[in-house]
Amino acid sequence: MAAVMITERPAPRSRTHAAGPRRTQRCRLVAVPDVAPGVRNATTQVTPATFRRRRLAALLGVVAVVVMAGQAGAALGGPSLAAPEHAPSVSRYVVQPGDSLWTAARHLAPNDDPREVVDALASAHGGGRLLPGEVLRWQH
Repeated sequence: MAAVMITERPAPRSRTHAAGPRRTQRCRLVAVPDVAPGVRNATTQVTPATFRRRRLAALLGVVAVVVMAGQAGAALGGPSLAAPEHAPSVSRYVVQPGDSLWTAARHLAPNDDPREVVDALASAHGGGRLLPGEVLRWQH
C-alpha cells in the first residue's frame, strides 16, 4: 500500500482575531490502494460471455472496414466485381472487288471514326492491297 500526505492549511487570519491563537498545520496519512483505476487485478476474471462479445465486436469492425474499403474503391473508379454488361463484339467483313480500306472500315465499324479503323487495318495488312474474298475482322 502507498500513502498520500494531505495537509490542511490554516484558516486565514481576520483582523478581528489578530490577537487570538494561531492555528498550526496538521498532516494526516491516507491509505491508497496499489491498483490504478481501470486495471484488472488477479481476482477479476473474464467470463466466456465477455470473451464472445469482444470477439463479435472485433469481427463486426473488420467487416465494416472491408465494406467501406469496397465502397471507396468503387467510388474512386476501381474495377467492379460485377460482370461486364456486354461482351466485346467482333465484326466480320468479306472484301468485295473494288473495296478500299475506307469502305471496309465503314462496314466493320459504322459507328466509330473510320480513320482509326483504317490505320489499324493498314498496319495489320502490311500496306498491301485488299484481295477480293479476304476476310477482315474488327473487335469493338
